[in-house]
Amino acid sequence: MSRFLIFIILFSFNSFSQEIESDLLINSQLEKNKYSSLNKSESQLSVPFIDDFSYNSSFPDTILWKDNSVFVNRNYGVNPITIGVATFDGLNSFGRPYDLSLTGTDSENADTLSSRKIDLSDIDTAYFMFFYQTQGIGNDPQLTDSLILEFSTSTDSLGNTIWNTIWKKEGGILNEFKKFVYVFTDTNYLTDKFQFRFRNLASVTGNFDHWNIDYVKLDEYQSPEDTSNLNDVSFFRKTPKILKRYREMPWVHFVNDVSQEMNDSLDIILRNNTLNIQSIDYRYDVFKNTNLVYHYPTIGGNNSTRNVDVPPFISGGLYSFNSPPVMLDNQIFPVTSSDSAEFLFRNSINTSPDDYKRNDTVFHIQRFYSHFAYDDGSAESAYGINVQGAKLAYEFKLNRPDTIRMIQFKFVEMIDNLEGNKFALTIWNNNNGIPGQEVYKDTVEIKYQDRGKFKNYYLKKGVGLVGTFYIGWEQITNDLLNIGLDKNSFSNEYMLYNVGGGWVNSQFPGSWMIRPVVNFDEALVNSTPNDNLIVDIKIYPNPFVEYTSIYFSNQNYKAINIFDIMGRNVKSMYTCERKINIYKEDLKKGIYFIQIAEGDMRIVKKIILN
Repeated sequence: MSRFLIFIILFSFNSFSQEIESDLLINSQLEKNKYSSLNKSESQLSVPFIDDFSYNSSFPDTILWKDNSVFVNRNYGVNPITIGVATFDGLNSFGRPYDLSLTGTDSENADTLSSRKIDLSDIDTAYFMFFYQTQGIGNDPQLTDSLILEFSTSTDSLGNTIWNTIWKKEGGILNEFKKFVYVFTDTNYLTDKFQFRFRNLASVTGNFDHWNIDYVKLDEYQSPEDTSNLNDVSFFRKTPKILKRYREMPWVHFVNDVSQEMNDSLDIILRNNTLNIQSIDYRYDVFKNTNLVYHYPTIGGNNSTRNVDVPPFISGGLYSFNSPPVMLDNQIFPVTSSDSAEFLFRNSINTSPDDYKRNDTVFHIQRFYSHFAYDDGSAESAYGINVQGAKLAYEFKLNRPDTIRMIQFKFVEMIDNLEGNKFALTIWNNNNGIPGQEVYKDTVEIKYQDRGKFKNYYLKKGVGLVGTFYIGWEQITNDLLNIGLDKNSFSNEYMLYNVGGGWVNSQFPGSWMIRPVVNFDEALVNSTPNDNLIVDIKIYPNPFVEYTSIYFSNQNYKAINIFDIMGRNVKSMYTCERKINIYKEDLKKGIYFIQIAEGDMRIVKKIILN
């Protein structure tokens, strides 16, 4: 897509729209790997040559490929053949446009993916097979854009490789993955110097004109069955969400209500690309550091597996574990006394010996740090509102009283650089499911972080909150602020905006890349100040041994909850008196936090039991 066309489209949207989703200018996932070096080895390969791009790397496997300008990922493919695709676009290996100086020109040479030399000299007939998809979850390539396959076995007098076009496909809108097969006996190609490459023609001024390829295979041709199916049962997507609401959340909030925060089961999906029912064994394991802390299935020891028969995709579609489902025990993450935790969650299948093994294991790191996150860390689009005074609000929920110390925003760079533009960072309390009273507001500037990191906006003072709250901004101008939009996580029920007619949910599926950072603190003050409520509280003695007393200045009804250092509610009390005693009873030595609620007012104090 050309920059001129983008300008026309944005101008049209800006004339009539309020919410706007935009294609990205850069790919910050590749920026994160900008210092990676490419293996310069020229080792020769033999058949079979197989790559399904199912590995955890943003770059192609250097054992198989000579260059690294394509983006290997699990985000841009729609219904892939196996987990992972290679995406062609208008960006270089650093995730930046090839040439921003061009205007209104499509169909420039863009990404290239070239194999290393492959020995085909002992083969009479070979076949080449791969799957391709236009657009995927990204931008649709135009008719003037192309994906091209080329073969080579020779060089010219200057040593430049001579490439012959085997296949070419023009752009279009999203379609399902299609297969291309090429069977050849040409002795010019059946040599020990055979190479192939993919390349695309695209707009080179941004992250546009996407093509995805999957499951590239080159091998000796023996029968039509070689190209009619793949001998492969694979995971279909990344590990599904373990948490019901968030991707990541603070550890102390998680352990405060584990059963409510964790999903009951894992939605594991497999794709059987063979023509027959396949018997596979499945398991998942949870590790803390390198130590196994949980194993599924629980019966049969740490090497036990669950056996299932997976029907072929061509007749039964995708296979989902639902009879019975893969259960998640709310004890899979052992509770520790630390304020953060990290676990490796690994899913694996055991397939037949001749099945391609690289896509038989998927894993992710489940992090419990100090922030709440709906997004997975990767932006596939940019989101903005083109109305001055518009408000954007993101709903979050605390499982215990806490203090917001910082908010992380991931603004994405676009053609119009908004570095330094101002907006009003805002926090609201909850008013029956929509943003209520403003409890914090500060004018700040947009900052872009190197390699796609989140920008930390430290609050001038901590904001004490209880329960549901909202974080976002009020716009000072009508510029699109372009917050990152993760299109592989969906949180629209928590995403609200208001352009003057009331709060409504965002229409663009995804998750805004906004993360509140919390830090429990004894000086929590509610966001609804009222001088007639809790005006004076004294706790004495503190620290205490047997009991301590709380003294109030009035006789209003108060609810009192005591939390341990992990945020777990260990005791609840109610009073209308001016004094209440807290007895040691079954409490252990340590630090506790007392939350006192009077009407809409919340205040938290720290006590110490010696």
